[in-house]
Amino acid sequence: MFFYIYFGVLIVAFTFWSKFQFGYEGKDERGQIILNKSYTIIFPMFIIGWVIVRLIEDFVMPLDGNDWRMAMWYLITGIMILHSVLIYIFRRLY
Repeated sequence: MFFYIYFGVLIVAFTFWSKFQFGYEGKDERGQIILNKSYTIIFPMFIIGWVIVRLIEDFVMPLDGNDWRMAMWYLITGIMILHSVLIYIFRRLY
């Protein structure tokens, strides 16, 4: 059940991101400022998430193939959802 709700949120976030990124609003100067602010937060989050997954694998429990695949799935899609949320917030601020 959680997966389907999460997947629905991911679809909404991806749709919002693509409409902003490839639409008129993402191409003007204000849109570039919004995207750059969001990217400055998103990129370190990806690195931090990768390190956390590696630390869990090394010190807590070894991850088999399926667990590793799911960890990467949630890391990448979580970053995508966070990116869309940040764009939404920065659209209100700038």
